[in-house]
Amino acid sequence: MTIQQVISQIKKNVVPSKNETMKVNEVSQEIIQIINEQAEKYGAELLIGGSVAKGTWLPGIHDIDCFLQFNYQTYSNKSESLSDITEKIVKRCFSKYQRLHGSRDYFQTTYQGYEVEIIPVLKISNPKMMKNITDVSPLHFIWLSKKTAKSQLQTDVRLAKQFFKANGLYGAESFIQGFSGHVIEVLILHYGSFIKLLKQATKWTDTIIIDPESHYTDETQLMILMNDSKLTSPLIVVDPMQPERNASAALSKKKYEKLKKIANKFLAKPNTNFFVEDKITAKKIRMRKSKNKLILLTITPEAETTIDVAGCKILKQFEYITQLITGFDFKIIRKNWYWDKHSEALLWFYVDPKKLSANFRHFGPPITVTEHATAFNKQWSKYTVKQSKGKLYVDLPRKVRTVNKVLAELKNDKTLKVEVI
Repeated sequence: MTIQQVISQIKKNVVPSKNETMKVNEVSQEIIQIINEQAEKYGAELLIGGSVAKGTWLPGIHDIDCFLQFNYQTYSNKSESLSDITEKIVKRCFSKYQRLHGSRDYFQTTYQGYEVEIIPVLKISNPKMMKNITDVSPLHFIWLSKKTAKSQLQTDVRLAKQFFKANGLYGAESFIQGFSGHVIEVLILHYGSFIKLLKQATKWTDTIIIDPESHYTDETQLMILMNDSKLTSPLIVVDPMQPERNASAALSKKKYEKLKKIANKFLAKPNTNFFVEDKITAKKIRMRKSKNKLILLTITPEAETTIDVAGCKILKQFEYITQLITGFDFKIIRKNWYWDKHSEALLWFYVDPKKLSANFRHFGPPITVTEHATAFNKQWSKYTVKQSKGKLYVDLPRKVRTVNKVLAELKNDKTLKVEVI
């Protein structure tokens, strides 16, 4: 297939149907009406944001982002109270909701099958007016909305988002370290199309700077004026509304290099499979044939935490279990984890099933370090202390010799469901 043939076919899947578009718009308007009836007395007004407002959302959307904007003159000196006032409003509008912690607390609820996020902000016209980083968010999407509509690039943004999602590149959360929707949109606007973005990505060097609004005269000025901590990522995207901010600061080198690699592969051999997200399930993992032992774990994220916090906890568990398995001297052949941000998380490890030796070798200090060598001999006096290449060592009996025995250690963690296959 040619690139154009692939794009033509994928467009049908990334652009929502008329019925779905109508439904999302109807629900959005209902949410505005419901909340504004209660918000009016506080001088606040709801604004639909995110991909719904920009017309860049993908079919099957489950969430609608909203900003509850408070009058700047009235509340600029009471910024810290916006979350409490918002809670009063939300409580009157919805029977169930969650208050989530952030730089300013925000709220989640459900309406007509959609997950609605309500973020309290001050209504500002300039980033310099902000009292909290969230106050600038509406300015970002207003800028992008105007640009994408004028350039008619909504479909290209959707193509890019689906491509990035399918290849594990989408999301700026700290446990993903990929490309945010905001950054993808800025890149599409900067390069002019999805295909042009991919072609340019294959040419990216170790570090690339993108300044869509030409805030800086040259790279030297940018390096002097931008916060040093924001310059560590390989891709520097000068935020259109906040030039001192690198919009892609969360991007890791690993995900940056992965995009370059995937872009090269797609352009060389275009295929619709590059846009298909592999939905991992426990059943699929169990069905994979392997001569190695499979340790499969399921984690249910805490309901009260944000996606970023929950994801970081899952990643921490993954790293801990990796250390636990290798700490017993088992060899991990392959490992990975998957979480769709909604249901349970899956962690799996393919481990060499070979039974370990009865003893393991524990090394001590060099024999020339007399004080430590004496202490080592005393500590392990019940065993025969030997020497090898100038270092002391002792052979100790293993507590765990088979992969199945690791199960007992993992079962001590009540947050995990563990299988060994």
